[in-house]
Amino acid sequence: MRLTIRQALLTISTVSLMLLQGCGEPEPIKIGFIGGTSGRVADLGVNGRNAAILATEQVNASGGINGHPIELLIRDDQQNPKLAAKHASELTRLPVTAIIGPMTSAMAMVVEPIATASGTLVMGTTVTTNNLTGRDDLFFRTLAATRHNASHHARYQLNQGIRSFSLIMDTRNRAYTQSWVDDFSDAFKAGGGTIIKVIPFVSSTHAPFPELARQLVDTQAQGIGLVSNSVDAALLIQHIRKNDSQVQILTSEWAGTERLIELGGQATEGIFVSQYLDRSSKASKYLNFRDAFLNRFGQEPGFPALVSYNATQILFEAIRRQRQGESLKQTLLRIRSFEGVQKPIRFDDYGDTTNRTYITQVINGRFRVVE
Repeated sequence: MRLTIRQALLTISTVSLMLLQGCGEPEPIKIGFIGGTSGRVADLGVNGRNAAILATEQVNASGGINGHPIELLIRDDQQNPKLAAKHASELTRLPVTAIIGPMTSAMAMVVEPIATASGTLVMGTTVTTNNLTGRDDLFFRTLAATRHNASHHARYQLNQGIRSFSLIMDTRNRAYTQSWVDDFSDAFKAGGGTIIKVIPFVSSTHAPFPELARQLVDTQAQGIGLVSNSVDAALLIQHIRKNDSQVQILTSEWAGTERLIELGGQATEGIFVSQYLDRSSKASKYLNFRDAFLNRFGQEPGFPALVSYNATQILFEAIRRQRQGESLKQTLLRIRSFEGVQKPIRFDDYGDTTNRTYITQVINGRFRVVE
């Protein structure tokens, strides 16, 4: 059969289009990120988001994963459960391969069931509530639960000779703060200490910080523990110091960002802070990460950045090593052990890990590891 010129041109055009489509760019691997990147606790979310961006840019610069670029889809939950649920539902419908985050335990309690129901794996960042421990779900995390972290700090304070504590906790992130208070209290009392009072409050710009500080000091406890974000902790420390310059003060890991010292100033000198990060480390892997983060964002990477970077790197490695017919959960549990920036990370059968925190003290305006 002879082709007319018109038919021949159409045939050539069709074949060319098919060839172009066949040689098109590889489909990106879509990864969601959920975190609070605006509002009063944005230091946590912004730091974590930036680390995920850095890890994504690095893997894309090296050719992506098996030739596929990573597309990071960032969503701001504003520490609002309704927004977190909305973002989780949207991302799982796209769908994304996995979700990184969220940055607080309260938001994780909302995101996890939505993700698990859709079959989407969540690689948690700074989420340590006991409520997600030992569950056969699709939630993994690179940090130990509060029962390890808070009890470690309780034993340290006992060894320092402190025998009584009063605590204050932010109920807006109760999934985390209640776990931390309970675990600290249990370990402290088991070692012979006394918890005099626990004061709940709701984090906001209108919270009565002077009055809350006065209530804590009036208990005459040897130590005061703040289980809150860095902004609230800084305000409370300043007001506590106006009433008592000597009482021992500690914060949970949540407050341990650079913002704490920046806002609290001289009042933070001498306080104790549980940390996921040793900022004085000379290990090359940490220094390389720190330099890359500084060069990219112009600021020091705090603990949220370290944790988020670890979580993102582990997720990318799992995707890279995933076998045909294997779910991401199966891949992670098959590999189990991963190299973190400062510590190895090993998952148990439920996607939990047991790495310990550092105890730091603010000395000359810096977090110094004391244990």
